Amino acid sequence: MIKTRMFPEHNYKGIYLNGKTMRIALDTAKPITELSWPEFYDVKITGKCQGECPWCYQDSNPEDEHYDVLNNVDSFFGTMTENQKPFQVAIGGGEPTSHPKFIEILKKFYDLGITPNYTTNGMELTDEIIDATQQYCGGVAVSCHAHLDKHWRSATKILQDADIKVNFHIIIDGEKSVERFKKIYAEYHGKIEYFVLLPYIQKGRAIEKEVSTEKLFDFLLSLDDIGDVAFGANFYEALKQYQGQVDVSLYEPEIMSKYLDMMDMKLHASSFAEGA
Repeated sequence: MIKTRMFPEHNYKGIYLNGKTMRIALDTAKPITELSWPEFYDVKITGKCQGECPWCYQDSNPEDEHYDVLNNVDSFFGTMTENQKPFQVAIGGGEPTSHPKFIEILKKFYDLGITPNYTTNGMELTDEIIDATQQYCGGVAVSCHAHLDKHWRSATKILQDADIKVNFHIIIDGEKSVERFKKIYAEYHGKIEYFVLLPYIQKGRAIEKEVSTEKLFDFLLSLDDIGDVAFGANFYEALKQYQGQVDVSLYEPEIMSKYLDMMDMKLHASSFAEGA
């Protein structure tokens, strides 16, 4: 099924088909501007997570609480017109699969005509969640953290065996992380949809340290094709330095998306941005 959205005031038309979005500037001589109604939302449904990642910029932990979000999904997204509704949402947390109403949340978005996707560390996948993912979801992003190696590898196999689209989230914070990404890329290239590279964010539990991307781009520029590599918004400034060398579509960060914390229903530019 093809979905379209159009906002002439932002010089934008979007066409969504089979999990991919094509963006069209109505006037090709002008840029697309920030959308009043984003085509994509990151949605936080819980602060609870068993992963205990030492760098967690959300500062999630096993003692945090789940949010009762079903009514909020309806009241926020259910009141939108078809043109206003996002094509997709990315459900996160915390660890979203730990939420006791996770499957109901997936179905709620699906019934609203919005494709749900989610990010997981793979620690709490169940047969019921896999079945619901097959039925309702566009795909799953698996967080490939080194200290959770057995979990994300197991989750990847389970998801692929169920014919579910898999992306990898890989944090880049320097040379050691680039070497690890290179090994994962060599092992899984051609076997997953996208390797999504996320810059280390010095927020939450993450300590301050110098982050270098030079080795990363040395590696990317050595590849014949990086069509299966995607970048988090905070890579924007680095990508500008390599514009024309790295083949990616480059937009100002967050003009297409927003972050919604469903505990307080506050809307932010992104999950790491300060203020609404």
